[in-house]
Amino acid sequence: MTQEITLTLDNNLIQRAERLAVKQSISVRQMLSDVLARVIVQLDAAQYEQAKRAAFKEMEQGFHLGGVPASRESLYER
Repeated sequence: MTQEITLTLDNNLIQRAERLAVKQSISVRQMLSDVLARVIVQLDAAQYEQAKRAAFKEMEQGFHLGGVPASRESLYER
């Protein structure tokens, strides 16, 4: 599914984008779509890595499970 949007850009930027798109044999629309997709993928990857580092840091510290550990005898009592 696609949706059209309207952008307001500097004329110089548009002209430079048009020249670059012609060199790559693609439209400015396709070029902008590709660039935006790459930026989103990079940001998602960066957020994933940040979350992964935070999770590993928590695991390294360990978790306090509270209380005194049960004795072997108390675990096997019936």
